Amino acid sequence: MPKIVDAEQYRRVLLNHCFDLFAERGYANVTTRQIAEALGVSTGTLYHYFANKKDLFAQLVEEIARKDVWALQQQIDRDKTLSERIAAFGQILVENAEYLIAAEAIWLDFYQHCNVEETQNALILQRVAGQYQKAIANLLGIDDLKVAHFIHTAIEGILCEQLPTRNSELFVEQVNFLMAMLTAYFEKRAIACLEAEAIA
Repeated sequence: MPKIVDAEQYRRVLLNHCFDLFAERGYANVTTRQIAEALGVSTGTLYHYFANKKDLFAQLVEEIARKDVWALQQQIDRDKTLSERIAAFGQILVENAEYLIAAEAIWLDFYQHCNVEETQNALILQRVAGQYQKAIANLLGIDDLKVAHFIHTAIEGILCEQLPTRNSELFVEQVNFLMAMLTAYFEKRAIACLEAEAIA
């Protein structure tokens, strides 16, 4: 009897292995044939699931975002104060530093090897960035997506700084600085809102 394969599950397995491969070698440094060889599948099998390397990368981006957003949603605790949520968010970043830095390296390598038009047309990356920003807003319990956008951008910057050195102490320090800044910002904003209500 032929083996029954869950196509969706198998596609995700292939994508997870591709993440490790791209993190190790870089997006631009591997061909579709090399990807197939590294995964232990034929190029025909790879093309059955992905039209080409860029399609594979786009699906990888979506899969990573799906898993990351789900993981953040599991951390939402409506009973915690905003300060406690910010501290918990910082802890999530620290605990997942190695994975986050690897993902950042893959995204940057992709951007570096795309022409301007390809980068501008990478709607998947823009959509995924929006998903991360909404997940951050939900995790922290804030309504302002502009603030969530800033937080996401700041985290990207901290991750980029890690690429040449992978200095874990510096990463923790920078994340703690960012969380302290966010806590101070939201506390100041809360006080301003109370003062405005008192005047009204």
